[in-house]
Amino acid sequence: LLLLLLGAVLPSVVVAYNNGLGRLPPMGWNTWCTDDLCGLIDQCTEQELLSVADAIVSQGLDKLGYQYINMDDCWSATSRNSTGHLQPDAKNFPHGLRYVADYIHSKGLKFGLYTCVGTQTCRGGRPGSYGHYEQDAETFKEWGMDFIKADNCHRPSNITAREAYGNFSKALNATGHPMIFSLCEWGDENVQTWGADVGQMYRIQQDHLPFWHFPAKAAGQGLGQGTGDIIEYIAQLKPSTFVKPYGWMDPDFLETLFVPTMNFVDSRTEYTFWSLWSAPLLVATDVRNLDEMKRSIIANAEAIAIDQDPLGTAGDRIYNSTEGQQVWAKSLANGDKAVVLYNAHQLEHLDVHVTWDMLAWSPSDTVMVRDIWERKDLGNFTGGYTGKALPAHDVMFLRLKKL
Repeated sequence: LLLLLLGAVLPSVVVAYNNGLGRLPPMGWNTWCTDDLCGLIDQCTEQELLSVADAIVSQGLDKLGYQYINMDDCWSATSRNSTGHLQPDAKNFPHGLRYVADYIHSKGLKFGLYTCVGTQTCRGGRPGSYGHYEQDAETFKEWGMDFIKADNCHRPSNITAREAYGNFSKALNATGHPMIFSLCEWGDENVQTWGADVGQMYRIQQDHLPFWHFPAKAAGQGLGQGTGDIIEYIAQLKPSTFVKPYGWMDPDFLETLFVPTMNFVDSRTEYTFWSLWSAPLLVATDVRNLDEMKRSIIANAEAIAIDQDPLGTAGDRIYNSTEGQQVWAKSLANGDKAVVLYNAHQLEHLDVHVTWDMLAWSPSDTVMVRDIWERKDLGNFTGGYTGKALPAHDVMFLRLKKL
């Protein structure tokens, strides 16, 4: 008994997290910016979740890989019940979370929720899981949860992030009910070197906000909270060094076409880089009643195939000019290369050129170039390829096949 009690209170580090889930990056949707303003309202409801589940199936997004219906910091009551268990907000979830889980599962989809490794969640004074890791893990099992995101707020100073996430990981695995474990750790304590040991995905920096540039105002690592800031930060990390099957670097939610701050070019560039990095594709904006513009981004099967490529590595920046031209490349399982020609300039149109020697190919090689966003072959080329007059923030997303 003493050993059991000590195991419950003393920090330990788990050195393997393999419950069979997460071989490829998770795909799905999150409540954060749908019937909410990216957490400013802190609200989600039973009806919202059911309607999104219906929409994902009716619009065929499930067939493309979108499987997870996830709640963020919005679902819980502000206190535990009389037995110390977490409980949903009774007004917003009148039938309880097991009811919601059963409905989502009946659609062939999976259900996820948010908690925190600290004493409270980040917003709204809701209870965190610190001191209750085992109890909460069993509750999540009883509710039929498939995905657990754990934030890093209000973590006591006597326990490191690695210890806290390791302990929670151990508790989740001990239930015998496989769940994706998502570490919302903000990139601290060099999480890229250990995150994959305790969960299938780990946040690599501060919260992503629906802007191209936004100052670094939140806790955690990074150069800023906008899409352009995240691209630059991850370039410095060289993500292929760390990304691997069952261990995905998470740049945070996709803010696709968030009105009015994420336009089409910025949203498509965002999706391009998340796919190149083999990042989880969790759309936080509304996926009900998709218009053609949004569908053209999040339902592009060729872009998704780059993200879900079974080799399970990430693309790195291989060229960076002082004027704003960048080239990124990712190796694919069949020997192809995914290449992004990116104009990082804030105003100017720029030509962006990739040469075959950047890819460790011979200049004399003949290479078939396919435009992923336009879904068309551009022809066969030797030496290299140039994207002409790319607008600011824009990309060409290419798949290259050496003939």
